[in-house]
Parts: sequence; C-alpha cells; structure tokens
Amino acid sequence: RDEVPIVTQQAQSTIDPDAPLVSTLQLRETGVILDVKPRINASDVVVLEIAQEVSDVTPTTTSGIDSPTIQQRKFTSTVAVKNNGTIALGGLIRETYTDSETGVPILKDIPGLGYAFKSRDITKRRTELVIFLTPRIIRTEDDARNAINYIRREMTRLGKPGT
Repeated sequence: RDEVPIVTQQAQSTIDPDAPLVSTLQLRETGVILDVKPRINASDVVVLEIAQEVSDVTPTTTSGIDSPTIQQRKFTSTVAVKNNGTIALGGLIRETYTDSETGVPILKDIPGLGYAFKSRDITKRRTELVIFLTPRIIRTEDDARNAINYIRREMTRLGKPGT
C-alpha cells in the first residue's frame, strides 16, 4: 500500500487578493487493498465478506488543481468455503495503452521529413489480478504452530528465484 496526498479543498482570502492559496490535503491509500471479514459457522464453513480494491495514481489533466487522480477498480463479495478449502478471486482486469516515439534527434522534428527519421510504438497491456484465499480454523496451540510453520515455508519458497 502507498499513501498519496490528495488535495481535497483549496481556499483563498476574499479580503486580501495577495493572500496565498491554502490547500487541504488528505492521505489516500492506493495499491492492492484486501479487506476480509471471516465468520465461522457450526459446521466449520467459513463465510468471508471480501472487499477488494486495486488503485493507481495518474496525473490530473482536466483540473486546475495540482493533485493526482486515483483510478480504482473494486468489488465486494460474500463467499462460503470449508475449513482449508481454497477460493480464487478474479475479475479485476485492467488495460493500459502506452504511446512512445523514438527517432534521430533534430531530424525527427523536421516538418514533413521527420516521419522518415522516427518511429511510433503503441503498446497494449492487459492485466488481471487473481487472489487465492485458504481459510484455516485455528482452535489449539498446535493448529497455530502448524499455521505459522506453513506460512514460513511458503514465504521461504516464494523468496527463491524461479518459484
């Protein structure tokens, strides 16, 4: 998660025209935000209330306010899964286009002839975020110890190149 300062309000004195413009900032969390509220029923089924958000910071181009725009994709869902069962959350899809131009300095800027000395590349990138959740009910100290050891093994495995 990253915290980004966002301008929420701007004010200037109406009495003194030379008074500075005062901005009010608020920190906004961005990145991948996952909020899960589990409930366990009597038959060891875990009901998960899930709120998922993926947000990115982009420069503001349409406003006179010098504050970034937050692009966000989010969804909420409630799912039920048995103890140690795995669910997959997907559907947060993003497409981005990048337009870049390269060429021979100075020559690429000549009107009319510049096209012979430059190239333009438009790249399309599509990403989909998929998250796997496996709830584990912990009732005893042994359950807690086993869960901690499992997490440590997975963190070690994921830290190795090529995994």
